[in-house]
Amino acid sequence: MITRKSFWVFGSLAGAIVFLTQFCTPAKQNTTSEYLNHNDSVTYVGMQVCGSCHLDKVQTFVHTGMGLSFDTASPQKSSANLHTNHVIYDSINDFHYYPYWAGDKLYVKEFRLRNLDTVYQRTEEITYIIGSGQHTNSHLIKKGDYIVQAPFTWYAQDEKLDLPPGFENGANSRFSRVIDQECMSCHNGLPVMMPDSKKAFSYVPNGIDCERCHGPGSLHVSNRLAGLIPEGEKDLAIVNPSKLAWERQIDVCQRCHLQGNNVLKQGKTFNDFRPGMVLSDVFEIFLPEYEGDDQLFNMANHADRFQHSQCFIQSSEAGKTFTCITCHNPHVSVKETATASFNKACMSCHPDEKDCKEILEVRIGVDDNCITCHMPQSGTEDIPHVTVHDHKIGVHKGVTTNSKGPVVGLYSVNNKKPDPKTLIKAYLTYYEKFDNLPIYQQKAEELLKHVQEPELSIHLYYQKQQWDKIISFIDWNELSDNVTGHTCYRVGKAYALSNSVQYAVNWLKLAVIKEPTEFAFKSELASQLIKLKEFESAKEVLLEAMAQYDNYTPTHNNLGYVYLLTGQYSKAKSILLKSLELDPDNMKGKENLVLLFNQLNDVANERIWLEAILTQNPKHDAAVRRYSQLNGQ
Repeated sequence: MITRKSFWVFGSLAGAIVFLTQFCTPAKQNTTSEYLNHNDSVTYVGMQVCGSCHLDKVQTFVHTGMGLSFDTASPQKSSANLHTNHVIYDSINDFHYYPYWAGDKLYVKEFRLRNLDTVYQRTEEITYIIGSGQHTNSHLIKKGDYIVQAPFTWYAQDEKLDLPPGFENGANSRFSRVIDQECMSCHNGLPVMMPDSKKAFSYVPNGIDCERCHGPGSLHVSNRLAGLIPEGEKDLAIVNPSKLAWERQIDVCQRCHLQGNNVLKQGKTFNDFRPGMVLSDVFEIFLPEYEGDDQLFNMANHADRFQHSQCFIQSSEAGKTFTCITCHNPHVSVKETATASFNKACMSCHPDEKDCKEILEVRIGVDDNCITCHMPQSGTEDIPHVTVHDHKIGVHKGVTTNSKGPVVGLYSVNNKKPDPKTLIKAYLTYYEKFDNLPIYQQKAEELLKHVQEPELSIHLYYQKQQWDKIISFIDWNELSDNVTGHTCYRVGKAYALSNSVQYAVNWLKLAVIKEPTEFAFKSELASQLIKLKEFESAKEVLLEAMAQYDNYTPTHNNLGYVYLLTGQYSKAKSILLKSLELDPDNMKGKENLVLLFNQLNDVANERIWLEAILTQNPKHDAAVRRYSQLNGQ
């Protein structure tokens, strides 16, 4: 068990590593399924191998939205029209973005203007394009083992460049939104992660492939090559979704076609789900429930909207199988699927034209297309400049969504009775990732009164900035040895903000050991080592963090400060100026430059950086006082 008092053993990171090796064991894959390719010994073979026997399927699949989901940036992959001078302007943060092609390479320039003169610019090369281009193309940049989102998206339906979803209304994260396994594993084939990491990639595939819906294929391939033909209707070496029970069919689709708060079960990762499994055994998907209307009409909420349709509900109650693949052939693009094919699915249950109550003129006007009226297109709540069909099949009166009352809680789409621990996690993470409404914390706090979940209690106290409660909790409770790195980080921050620096260092060291690719943990550890005047240790940690990911501004600030404190002024200047290249609004970098030039008795440059601080924040007390001193006031 880990307690506050146990940290006498953590004299160094090496000592802690020895301590931790006894309980760091990988989770095992569930192998109780009838499908043999659920065993973790069965591996993925790739679409090219599948195509050697199923070429007809592959040739059409590569033109679907899934087949076009992800690829390296190239003119062939891009659907964006960048032949004219398209510039996006973020008026709240005062950044312009100009994406452009230089040969076959795609770049984006971020810049600021003052009186039509460029006063700041940064240019990044785009590595990947994500999205089929049927609705959007967004853009990603590879930084070592990490991938970040670029601040521009092409919206194909409106033929418009704009900020990406989530970057609008002052929330522009510029080049700092790091893509994680959850995001990548939904919009792409399954990535391979660095050990103990959710954000550092050792391999990134190029697009969703056959095995996302059929499961890993090595056993199926080896059986076929050996001439082994399955007896009966099912080949248990590979999953055919059409032969699954309807619940498992929908699980295959809602693994990705259901946008919500995905909460992993203990010991699971987003790569663990394989078609034919029960999705809720790996993770549950939570959405907000509203008074009067319990659904969001989001871009990717097809599965949830569909399951709230009376067509689906009544079909299920009647024992009929009505799922996504009743209407959709996953191997063929919806653009290539005739309207009659979709209408045929409707007519299988509604064969009598008299069932349609619409007046004849309206029916003629839409060519008797059931989808036009019963699955109308409209904008979504989360993605601008995009319209999609509402998959809640029904009689719609002009609009597809009702006005919503207040949020009353969260519900799990794929598990009617989530366990309390998962539900608490859902409330806490929904508050962090989507909407910081107090009700989510209140719901978590109420549930925590009835269950003992130390890490979740710490998580709640951290969100509410109740540092004294975290420290008191650690004083009186023991944490299990498999506590997460994020929990260790939260405890470390609580001690840091309570000026218990040595305890902060101990917990932050443990956080780094448990999650070594979390560069933000290392930067925070270094900031506490600086307080202890352990400058060499701080520098070592910061250089290691920068070698992993050199675009994190706090790392540059801390390293520049270490160089400043140790008299390495040239290195301090270089790294601090680099921090301003990454973020021209980086206040800590400007403050450190003022300190640097003060140490060098360089009044002219000290004044320049004081003026930069005061331009950004005229009420910066320390800068106001020092600037007045320099001006003899």
